[in-house]
Amino acid sequence: MSIIKKYLMQHKVTHSFESCQWPYGDPQEKDFHFCGSNTFEGRPYCENHCKAAYLDEKDLKRVKE
Repeated sequence: MSIIKKYLMQHKVTHSFESCQWPYGDPQEKDFHFCGSNTFEGRPYCENHCKAAYLDEKDLKRVKE
């Protein structure tokens, strides 16, 4: 069983996957939580976290150069 799933079961956390899934903190700590903002265009994250999660390969190459 994953750490996150175990945490959710132990702490009786209900979470709607219609909100941003970006995690904050350690899943084993009481202050662990998800972003919770509205998702962006069918993605599991909000607009801001999509920018961090989905980087364009071309942009990455430019940054390395």
